[in-house]
Amino acid sequence: MRPFALAALLLAAALGPASAAVVTFDSYQPRYDYSAVTIETEGFAFSAPCQQCMGVEDRVPEDLGGNPLPGAFNGTPYLLYSVDPLGITAVGGTAFYLDRLDLGQSWYVPDSEVGSLVTVSYALAAGGTGSRQATLGRSFTTVVVGEEVLSVSISGGRGFGYVALDNLVVNDLPEPASAPLALGALLCAGLATRRRRS
Repeated sequence: MRPFALAALLLAAALGPASAAVVTFDSYQPRYDYSAVTIETEGFAFSAPCQQCMGVEDRVPEDLGGNPLPGAFNGTPYLLYSVDPLGITAVGGTAFYLDRLDLGQSWYVPDSEVGSLVTVSYALAAGGTGSRQATLGRSFTTVVVGEEVLSVSISGGRGFGYVALDNLVVNDLPEPASAPLALGALLCAGLATRRRRS
């Protein structure tokens, strides 16, 4: 194999493609506790504007008597919030590539609010802002963002009641330490080719 071809392969392996990670609430504890204004899990912080308006559940929505209610449930733990906006950032404030996330209407959303619009707004890592809208129903809807962002804010889609959030798909950016390694391989290949020609 020619040195430049080998170096190009090493560079491609070091810099891409980015791997996807799914941020869930499966390991988050405590469940059924709505006292926190910030929930941290798997390197991300989720913040609500008040106490008693955000928590993590792992059961089908139900009324006060324990009877099932219609609402988003995928069989795994999910975050619930009832007051806008819900904020999302990476712990430490670093930028991250948000591919998509799942949202759905959940506990106590009245029938008249089924089909309401939710707005996912975000601060772009490169500067500026953007947003996506989606219509929410009583099952999870995937909202595709596809941007490198610094923060996310989610509003609407529920009227009175709760919105459920799960499965944030984020792409890990390549480690900065791998780029110099790949560039070093490219430099070595160039020197080897130059020696051969001399």
